[in-house]
Amino acid sequence: MPSQRRLKTQDNCRTAIAWVFREVEGERMDPTRARVLIYAALSISSIISEHDLEARLVALETAANLRRSA
Repeated sequence: MPSQRRLKTQDNCRTAIAWVFREVEGERMDPTRARVLIYAALSISSIISEHDLEARLVALETAANLRRSA
């Protein structure tokens, strides 16, 4: 894994988790380190998901308010 992996999207997180899995499966990574990395990737994935849902909700509320005002 590059020294700094950018986890900006759900797909980035899935790719990182799959990479960690392959590394552990190939016995190139300590499972304890893998747990930490997977936990971090899942946490970041959850934050991304919550942010995306919040942005969609704000957009829906804005559209609904515009319709009411028209």
